Amino acid sequence: MDSDSDCDAVAMNIQGGNASQARTFSLENLPAEFVSFLAKNEIDPAIYTVIDLPRYVRLNPDPHLTITPQELEKQLGTKVEPVPGLEAFCKLSGSVKLRNCQAYKDGRIFGMDLSSGIAVYALDVQPGEHVLDICCAPGAKLCMVAGLLTNSGNVCSDRSRASNQLQMDITGTVTGVDISAHRLSTCRALLKRHRLQQCARLFQADGTTFSVMRPSALDAIRARIMAGIAKSKAEQQAQNTTQGKRSLDDSDDYSGIDSGAQCGNGGASSSSQARQQFHTNYTPDADNSVKRQMLSGLTPQQREDQERGHVFNGTEIPPSQGKVVPFYAPKILRNDPQTQSESYKYDKVIVDAECTHDGSIAHILKYETWGWDSFHKNFMAQDRLDSLADLQRGLLMNGFRLTKAGGIVVYSTCSLSRAQNEDVVAWFLAKMQGRAVLEPLPKHALGIPTANCKKPCRSIVASALGLQTADDGSWQGSAEQEAEMEQFQNHVMDMCLRYDPLASHTSGFFLARIRKIA
Repeated sequence: MDSDSDCDAVAMNIQGGNASQARTFSLENLPAEFVSFLAKNEIDPAIYTVIDLPRYVRLNPDPHLTITPQELEKQLGTKVEPVPGLEAFCKLSGSVKLRNCQAYKDGRIFGMDLSSGIAVYALDVQPGEHVLDICCAPGAKLCMVAGLLTNSGNVCSDRSRASNQLQMDITGTVTGVDISAHRLSTCRALLKRHRLQQCARLFQADGTTFSVMRPSALDAIRARIMAGIAKSKAEQQAQNTTQGKRSLDDSDDYSGIDSGAQCGNGGASSSSQARQQFHTNYTPDADNSVKRQMLSGLTPQQREDQERGHVFNGTEIPPSQGKVVPFYAPKILRNDPQTQSESYKYDKVIVDAECTHDGSIAHILKYETWGWDSFHKNFMAQDRLDSLADLQRGLLMNGFRLTKAGGIVVYSTCSLSRAQNEDVVAWFLAKMQGRAVLEPLPKHALGIPTANCKKPCRSIVASALGLQTADDGSWQGSAEQEAEMEQFQNHVMDMCLRYDPLASHTSGFFLARIRKIA
């Protein structure tokens, strides 16, 4: 699920309020069991006194919906500061209300906490990739991923932008999974509101057992369209050579997408026409067009096999054992055969795991208003706390399983608890035994202060490695083992990332970036 910073941003935008600026807060109001939880997890209660946090918004990268910080400042009548290193994000006063802002109504800005945006940037989403978002609702991160797939977000020429746009429109997708139908409805509404639904699909499922691979139906479409682009480029280059003009080799790849339409050949091979054909045939209003395009030119038997998901490009691929009906999918993705194959695993996976939400200031303030009884029931009940680490481990393990070799998994929570963060990552790495490695995160380049990470529990690491622990759960090893344990613990601390209100002036957030080796 999205961290509460995302949830609160959506709720505040809709309601036009900001709870943290509407009231003060006293540590004396915290219930004793929550204070005990904070002490056990070495969380400074002082973070809940920081109630003047700024609000962050993300600028829409869609070239048709862009707005500059200067234009937004005029609309809001308050200072708008771009975040260094994350120019798509701007910082506002926490008291600013977005509901009546025209840029918000038009979908030019998104309410989203900065720490949540950094989690998406840690994925390093590239054009044409397939991304899985486990615990995706209510959809702030999902929308950001969809926007990165749909729009390059880079300053480039119209020709370059059109070329990249074509490739992303055809190939890139994001799949969101959440167990709550109600929260998925919010996610779907956000996607549609910001016109990002064409590359996204949603599933209501348990993130620990979800097994639907990335869409495979698009591959045939991509091959057909990209072949048209390559042919158009070759024709344009030949024409330029004949006319004594310089070759297009110095231009961006697929630059013939615009030039091909101007060269006068007028054929169906023109890449600009190919792009137009794609948007005509594969928009939501085009019934069954995906099947028609995929199956054209095949024999009746080939068509039957292709429809059943048995064969792709001459290779036999087993269909999924019972297709999972999407909660939402555009028509281009709705009839995907859901083939099960290593080649259809996801390029990137984000696991924003279910947690206690103790890092969210707005969340804690909300329960002070609503009553601590509901907070205990939803988050502090002992049986839930006892099972939470197992749930988080299961989500991370399944996300890793669905990632292709060489791909990236980002694990995040809006908790500051060691047990839900460093301990989960350390346990996972020990279990993987070299199949997964931590990678550096962009904390230094961003210039945003971070909090110190915590040393993972020795006994949890030892247990994951199959080492014997004492009856009380403690572990004591040889001198060599102790040195290796210390090195491993320090490595996890150094490579993970923590934000908290005191150090970062953002909501509390934990982040780890993992590369799948095999």
